[in-house]
Amino acid sequence: MNELASIIIEKVGGIDNISSATHCVTRLRFILVDKEKADTMYLKKLDGILGVVYGSGQYQIVLGANVLPIFNIIEKEYGINTGDKDNNNYIGKVESVESVESNEKAKKRLVYYMEKITRFLSSSLTPFITVLYGAGMLKIVLSLLSYFLPSLSNNATYIMFNLFTETPFYFMPILIAYGSAKTLKSNPIFAITVSAMLLYPNFTSLLEKSGTMTFFGLPVLSASYSNTLLPAIMSTILLAKLEKYFYKIIPPALCTILAPLCILTVALPIVLVVLAPIGIIIGNNVVNIFVWISNITGGISIGLLAAVWPFILMGGMNMLFVAPMTELLASSGYDNLFRPAWILHNVAEGGACIGVALKTKNKKFRSDAIAAAVSAIVSGVSEPALYGINLRLKRPLIAVVIGGLAGGSIAGFLGARAYALVYSSILSIPVFEDTIIAIIYAIVASFLVSFIIAFILGFDDIEEGTNKINEGNDI
Repeated sequence: MNELASIIIEKVGGIDNISSATHCVTRLRFILVDKEKADTMYLKKLDGILGVVYGSGQYQIVLGANVLPIFNIIEKEYGINTGDKDNNNYIGKVESVESVESNEKAKKRLVYYMEKITRFLSSSLTPFITVLYGAGMLKIVLSLLSYFLPSLSNNATYIMFNLFTETPFYFMPILIAYGSAKTLKSNPIFAITVSAMLLYPNFTSLLEKSGTMTFFGLPVLSASYSNTLLPAIMSTILLAKLEKYFYKIIPPALCTILAPLCILTVALPIVLVVLAPIGIIIGNNVVNIFVWISNITGGISIGLLAAVWPFILMGGMNMLFVAPMTELLASSGYDNLFRPAWILHNVAEGGACIGVALKTKNKKFRSDAIAAAVSAIVSGVSEPALYGINLRLKRPLIAVVIGGLAGGSIAGFLGARAYALVYSSILSIPVFEDTIIAIIYAIVASFLVSFIIAFILGFDDIEEGTNKINEGNDI
């Protein structure tokens, strides 16, 4: 592990080329000063590395189960910043005129701003998503208990746990505000306080009773802000700007008293009259767009998303979909697009891996393929299957695409809906509740189609005792 960590640091350009490092379940994510200094081709061929992706402003090295040990070594041994040094500029520090000029040109491109937005949303939503996954898995346990023991649904303890699983969604603005403030390196208490105002029972009841309210003579939109995403994000960005401004212009001796007063006083009317209503409108329109797409494409919409998901992962763009997925689930009460598609993509990855496992003559590679299949289907982590098996062998990836399309289309036509945010694993089947049969049929179809096609198409096998593809042996 230490040797692999050392090589990774060297091949991404050394410590001086690393602005910061983070990780997710399977990927080591670097913010590099200059990504052109990284030796991507060398890293892709290195044992222990499943793939290398650049997306969302991050240089991502896919390590699978080894990601946490490698990250811990890098954090401990190399003293690299594991936060984000500069949230306003993912390029980081530069050391040459050429680098500065290159980065200035990059800033003018739309992709630069898209990467900034994606990275900001990803970081802001991570604390919230973590809690939602926990609540979602708890809901699965409760669903199973109530299914086998129906009388439990009337038990006070069961009811309390069930209410607890709904809490993160109700207080979504507060949780989102915390994550956004941490990402912006501003005071989360300001952000939490303003978002809490939107949920304050006296405020919401006042809006309900009066119908129309004004603030400084300007109308306040009568709306429910629980289960909303964008109002909290937009208000937190405003607060971060105000915090920076007022702490800069107010003399240090008066900052403690006057800065918080000015920040909250200026922020509240802007949030209530402008930002919160705009956030509601944009959020509703985002949901409407995806509903419209689903209506246009019919039941095949889930299949299309599942089919292209491997390429979205390879492009490092998967986190771009977290915000609309969360908005859809919060607004509609269910997700009839993203979660079914992701689960079925993972199942297709696993099915193709099983096809590879039964076809290969390499015992070690067979074991790797089975492990990757279990990871994708049961754990909901598809990168080992995608990078370690199916993309590597090329033809099994065709099986993944067709399997995802087949299973996803069945799920779409049968109306599969996920009613909670959970991992993309077959263990999450219970959250489909009244549409559970639909997702089971889709999972079976996705697995069988990808398995059969991968087995029939074959691949260039891995030579026994090596890690090389035997291109002359089409089995």
